[in-house]
Amino acid sequence: MTVPSQSIQKKDKHNYVECDDCSMNSVCRPLSTVKQSINLSDSFLHKRITTKANHILFNQSTPLTNIYAVSSGAFKLLLQTDDSTENIIGLRFPGELIGEDALFLKTYNYTAIAIGDSSVCKVSVEQMTSCGQLIPEIQKNLIELLSRQNYVRQKNFQAYIGKKSADSLLAAFLLNIIERNASYTGSDNSIELPINRNNIANFLGLRRETLSRVFSKFQKEQLIQVEGRKIKLIAQENLIKIADL
Repeated sequence: MTVPSQSIQKKDKHNYVECDDCSMNSVCRPLSTVKQSINLSDSFLHKRITTKANHILFNQSTPLTNIYAVSSGAFKLLLQTDDSTENIIGLRFPGELIGEDALFLKTYNYTAIAIGDSSVCKVSVEQMTSCGQLIPEIQKNLIELLSRQNYVRQKNFQAYIGKKSADSLLAAFLLNIIERNASYTGSDNSIELPINRNNIANFLGLRRETLSRVFSKFQKEQLIQVEGRKIKLIAQENLIKIADL
């Protein structure tokens, strides 16, 4: 994993993610022919739908209807086990897809919930498929979208694989979400955490007390600076070593 060495121009945190930085871009952009540019996305795409905190995009095991891209804010992905325990298995930030992994089984694999006030772009799978039967390039673009998302998911998974200590898990988490949000927040070394520590502990599989202890340790060792939910990485190279990336 690499961390950008130069600062990115800061953007207003309330801005929507740029379309060029969004994973959905491949199925949203106009199709070019020899004579004209055709935009069929209006038939299956709804842009920047606002959602309030705790809004449920879809529930686990319900039939697939739409796939989404986060325009602003953040979402948590919950997997409910047989004993009704809810585990956070993923987080989605601006420019990232939600629900695309249901295209094979045709049912959603988890419940997607807005963490705070957020927004999404929504693609109707049925309508996009119908357009794809008329224009094969749409199907090609969908494959491109899924291939890109699979790469992103594998990269995010590798950020945590093999991490056994709480220190390495938290270091990997902070580096990962700051890198994933850099083009949106405008910063390559800081972020205002969109989720609380209970959710972070759930996602990392740590006790809340353990997570707080590691946060305090990182501050004491001057690896990070914490102001409320704002986290700034002071010693990125040291954190990369701790995360074993």
